[in-house]
Amino acid sequence: MGVASTDKIEAFLAERRNVVVAGIRRDGRPHLSPNWFCWDGQRFYVTTTRHRVKYAIFRRDPRAELLIDDSVGFRAVLVPATAEIREDIVAELPRFRAIREKYGMSVPDDDEHLRALSAEGRVLLAFTPGKPPSGWTSWGLD
Repeated sequence: MGVASTDKIEAFLAERRNVVVAGIRRDGRPHLSPNWFCWDGQRFYVTTTRHRVKYAIFRRDPRAELLIDDSVGFRAVLVPATAEIREDIVAELPRFRAIREKYGMSVPDDDEHLRALSAEGRVLLAFTPGKPPSGWTSWGLD
């Protein structure tokens, strides 16, 4: 366990992997969920819907912890963060698109994509790290 260089962290985050998002339930227990994500160098972006537990959790309490790991090797990054719910899907369309592209999903044209996002009740969660990458805990990236 240690601190990896920013370049190594950036390369790790660019790979197709899940981020496990942890929030705090009303009763104090943790809630964890694996998600696809994109990282723009400042924030992590995850899509969810208004009927999911994590939407309710982050409406109430923005504290989060993110774990990005390698399921076949002993590499991981742990990031303390604060969640912001972004409900303007038109403004966030580039980030919804970036998540699909990162994971090799086809991206419909903007009108079709917006219709689908609206129909599903999609929102974007933007996670701002509480520390710069040099302050994140990492394993196997040194």
